[in-house]
Amino acid sequence: MQAEGAGVAIVGSAASRAPEMATLTQHQKRTVVGTVIDETGEPVIGANILVKGTATGTTTDLDGHFSIEAEGSQVTLVISYIGYKRLEVSATAGQPVKVRLEPEDNVMDEVVVTGYGTFKKSAYAGSASNVKADKMQDVPAVSFKDLLQGNASGVQFSSSSGQPGAASTLKIRGMGSFNASNAPLYVIDGVPVRSGSINSLSSRAGLDIMSTLNSSDIESITIIKDAAAASLYGSRAANGVVLITTKRGKSGKPAFSFKADFGSSDFAMEYRPIMGGEERRQYIYDGLVAGQMKRGKSESAARAYADKRINNFAPIPWSGYTDWDDVLFRKGSHSSYEASITGGSDKFKYYSSLSYLKQEGIAYNSGLERISGRLNVDYQATDRLKLGVNMLLATVNQEVNSEGTSYVSPFYTSR
Repeated sequence: MQAEGAGVAIVGSAASRAPEMATLTQHQKRTVVGTVIDETGEPVIGANILVKGTATGTTTDLDGHFSIEAEGSQVTLVISYIGYKRLEVSATAGQPVKVRLEPEDNVMDEVVVTGYGTFKKSAYAGSASNVKADKMQDVPAVSFKDLLQGNASGVQFSSSSGQPGAASTLKIRGMGSFNASNAPLYVIDGVPVRSGSINSLSSRAGLDIMSTLNSSDIESITIIKDAAAASLYGSRAANGVVLITTKRGKSGKPAFSFKADFGSSDFAMEYRPIMGGEERRQYIYDGLVAGQMKRGKSESAARAYADKRINNFAPIPWSGYTDWDDVLFRKGSHSSYEASITGGSDKFKYYSSLSYLKQEGIAYNSGLERISGRLNVDYQATDRLKLGVNMLLATVNQEVNSEGTSYVSPFYTSR
């Protein structure tokens, strides 16, 4: 009886150890490794990695790599980082995973484009103002200067002419010299361009290179205001740098867009009231009557004298009085039509646009007509070689009036 009891005890001990071995096998730790990068392919440092449903977590190192232990060979990782969308991915132990984070749409940290590269505004030590595409897309701008007005601090615009397409002067942080130029350096897609008038007319209206740009092709405008600008571009950047980045192609199916814009313009205010022909005649007539009455004549005698002499001073034209405002001025208008297409693959991307702009000035015989086309192509040949083509073709016709205080200036003779 004791032997049988011992046998039963041995059997019971073996049965109790079997579940423990199964449990150890089921909860064996496995290591999951991977890399976290951003939308540009750069490693994300300090991203949070968490095994879903547990408290097990880690962060990425300086190279964006991470290693985390999890129970089981198949797990779900929750990856998060400030300014990027939260992402859940499936990972298998022994198979490295590569995760690309996408920035949030409502990220507050702006990106500053400089000659050295792209930085977050919080990490940029210099002074810069940045105008992004989302602030420009709904602005009915005829030229790029209309995009900057009211959107960039420390920037002043002035123009010696208000005619369509007239060259304007941009000053960053005021005037830096009495004799030398105060104009900043303009850089379009990394290429410095000439500023100032490029036409052959003697009119002060001028025509600058910025008049050839279609404002809808601009992705962002960065204005560098301090010495950081001169560190790369030298003395040409003594008055600051205006960096203009145009739109690039995006991978995916071809996306076509069309935009039409219409508007009108007029004098903001009648800065000096003027008399019409009839008002001038009546004014002189009243003066003649008052002069005769001051000499002691009666009102009837004074009016008789004025009736006799008024045509010597203010005769009635045979064709009637002319309203010179109607003859010389009109309600200005502008219309623009733009079409663009973008698309490509991971290696080949393209952006192309065609635009037509017609602007009629407030004064007759003043206007601007522009046809411009742009083609931006990017090709990632290898990991270290990237080829690109930026092409802008534009034809601009500008119609201008004489200006100043000469007798041919409509702004002077009608006022």
